[in-house]
Amino acid sequence: MKIRRYSMLMAALVFLFTLGLTLSATQTIDNYEAEKRRAKVYDFLSSAEERMVSEVAKIHSAIYLAASSIQRNHHDQPEVLKQRFHRLAYLILQNNPSVIGVDLAPDSRIWAVYPDQPHPGLGEDISGQHSTREAARLRRAVMGGPYPLYAGGTGLVLSQPIFVNDENQQSTTPSDGTRFWGFINAVMRFGNSKLLDGLNLLAGDSINYSLYCGNLISEHVYNNTGKPVEVGQSRSFLVNGLQCQLKAESLEEISHPISFVFILICGLVTSSLISLWILQQGNSKYRLEQQVAQKTQALLESELQFRELSERSLTGIFIITHGRFTYVNPRAADMIGYTPGELLALKDLSELIHYQDFLLIKDWLDAPKETSEEAGLGPHLHRRIRCFAKTGQTKHLEFYCVTTEYKGETAIFGSMLDVTTQVAAEKKITYQAYYDQLTGLPNRASFQQRLRQSISGGQNGRMALMFIDLDKFKTINDSLGHDSGDQLLKLAASRLRRTLRSRDFVARVGGDEFAILLDQYEDKDQIEHIAQRAIESFKEPFTLKDKKFYIGLSIGICLYPTDGADAETLLKNADISMYLAKGNGGSAYKFFDESESHLFYSKLDLENELRKALNQGGLHLEFQPQNSLVNGDIVGTEALVRWYHPIKGRIPPVEFIPVAEESSLILELDRYVLERGCRQLARWHKEGLDVRLAINISSAQLEKGDLLGLVRRCLAQHEIIPNRLELEITENSLIRNPEEAAATLKGLQELGVSIAIDDFGTGYSSFALLKDLPINKIKLDKTFIDSIETDDKDRKIINTIGELARSLQLQLIAEGVETETQVMRLLECGCYQGQGFLFSRPLSAADYQQLLRESRLIV
Repeated sequence: MKIRRYSMLMAALVFLFTLGLTLSATQTIDNYEAEKRRAKVYDFLSSAEERMVSEVAKIHSAIYLAASSIQRNHHDQPEVLKQRFHRLAYLILQNNPSVIGVDLAPDSRIWAVYPDQPHPGLGEDISGQHSTREAARLRRAVMGGPYPLYAGGTGLVLSQPIFVNDENQQSTTPSDGTRFWGFINAVMRFGNSKLLDGLNLLAGDSINYSLYCGNLISEHVYNNTGKPVEVGQSRSFLVNGLQCQLKAESLEEISHPISFVFILICGLVTSSLISLWILQQGNSKYRLEQQVAQKTQALLESELQFRELSERSLTGIFIITHGRFTYVNPRAADMIGYTPGELLALKDLSELIHYQDFLLIKDWLDAPKETSEEAGLGPHLHRRIRCFAKTGQTKHLEFYCVTTEYKGETAIFGSMLDVTTQVAAEKKITYQAYYDQLTGLPNRASFQQRLRQSISGGQNGRMALMFIDLDKFKTINDSLGHDSGDQLLKLAASRLRRTLRSRDFVARVGGDEFAILLDQYEDKDQIEHIAQRAIESFKEPFTLKDKKFYIGLSIGICLYPTDGADAETLLKNADISMYLAKGNGGSAYKFFDESESHLFYSKLDLENELRKALNQGGLHLEFQPQNSLVNGDIVGTEALVRWYHPIKGRIPPVEFIPVAEESSLILELDRYVLERGCRQLARWHKEGLDVRLAINISSAQLEKGDLLGLVRRCLAQHEIIPNRLELEITENSLIRNPEEAAATLKGLQELGVSIAIDDFGTGYSSFALLKDLPINKIKLDKTFIDSIETDDKDRKIINTIGELARSLQLQLIAEGVETETQVMRLLECGCYQGQGFLFSRPLSAADYQQLLRESRLIV
């Protein structure tokens, strides 16, 4: 019984031992199977990442070469450029089965696609896509997606930006041009894709995987079994800026080799199972070593590929360890005129890099990561560095550097671009933006910037601003031409600089306007001394075309902060003071006075009101007869413009005519009076009144306007007989440009229009003009008539003018006749026509028509 019990106990013990050993072995096998599945999934994820990255890199290289070709030939005709694109796209599709299409998008709008067929995406603007914006900003290819494709399904788009130069200079890479031109895009589709076919082949039937992609938010884009993987092993990686994630899980079921039969015979085969397990472990280790060897070889090949790509790159690439170059590609060496060997032999980079930039790089390397990030440097350095070429020339290079581990040591990996030409262009643009190209002085923008800086810096009330205008510059510029005007501006700028202190800031702020900023003046007397010295310096003549010309300075002065607390107010008030100084005759200076500024604003308001009146027909004409001094018959009529303001009442011509002459409104006023005068003349002719109408024309209309064309249009529009129209022109307007004036007057005379010289005797014309110019009538100025009764000299002058008019067969008429005695004196001097209050004041059109019907009219 005891033996049986012992045997049973031993049997039980053996059974329990065998059962426990079997369960332990089963658990070990289960764990191994799970680990093997995880290792298989891990190998798949690694291989899938490598395949995707490699495939996209191949596609990137293809569209990069295509982009380079498009960049070099972007000036070609559209059809030639499209044919070139189709050839390039054909090669891309032939060599990259994963690509289903290529498109070209100048200015971010799809212009051409390949395969060449009707495509709904033509003309689509792709500038709003995140990937294209990033590609244009980073100047490199960026992958975008997932996007719904016109061909069906979803896919990814690799966008390569193209930058070009507008000038003849050729760009070396698609990324180094100065102007963005467009994109070349390669489209890859999920499903029926060579790229995913390779991943499916790796996965087989044993792995279920899902691919997630997205620039901002990852989206599920593909699954090989139709059951997206939510959990499981994953791997995230970047493919040309596109965030990708692979999730995978094994589809193999864990086999459970446990059975009752196995348990019963486990004791018999324990040693065999253990031996098999050891052998199996050995095989697994061997396979793992093989995989490690394969990965190591792949890594070496990848490094060789990187070196080959670097050697052929058009971007400078370098590696620095221990303050020396350990690798430099040919492009980097060529940028600064060295060979790669010479750069590798350099022991101290401070010999190559500008001292200030070298210190910045050194501080970046020495600073802790947290400090660098606070300073805005971050884990990388991106800035322009000044380097010394082998020839001694300073080169501006754009560096992008990162620190990393390289062969067990801290190293700097970096790339660089030569931006020397770009820096020079930026400096030139800056100069043109802040300096006057004619005189070399700072311009208005520069002066305003300096003035604001002085105000913000605080000058303790010791700052003054002078606003200067050149007197008589316009006359010289109009008479001698713009070339002489430009030369005069240069000479004036040079003379101004010589009269100022070295610390004073002078700028040209307008056509013939200059501004001076005086810092740290002692007192108001010092400012007056500087202003007077400038005025005195301009009393010396300027020589232009071998002739001497005199111009003066009108200077407005205001003080900070008394006359203004900001730049705009100071400039405005100085301008007002200058205007008032010029109004007093010029060649003077005037400090800003708030009590006098209303004169400026009154004139400005008057100009605005006059402009409004011209646009709304607020001016009207009055008419004054020209009479025979012998019998009082009406021999002519003069049209006079009048302005009755709805609020201010009657505004005399002596107030608004000068305002119009100082602005461009005088031309509009001439047109206004001529058109309405001709319209009224036509009405009188239709009423049977044969009237001759005289209309005043400004000198500005004769010099700048199309007087001949304006008169021709008015005559034709109103069907007026030309000899019934007379134009009155002042004598001063004839001497500024007598050749052009003679041509215009001759054209008017050929039309049949009469010409009268108004205010004769008050200007500077010579009697030779009366002989050379086509003139029909002379009008004596009222100043002679006022004193004809008492002043023998005036009577002799009128008598001489009368004899001259008769000898030249010109009519002579006196204006401003108010007494019978003046009529008698005029008749004695040979003047037989007159105009003035003695006969009639100016009348409205209706009243004057009644006067015509009641009077004897002689034409």
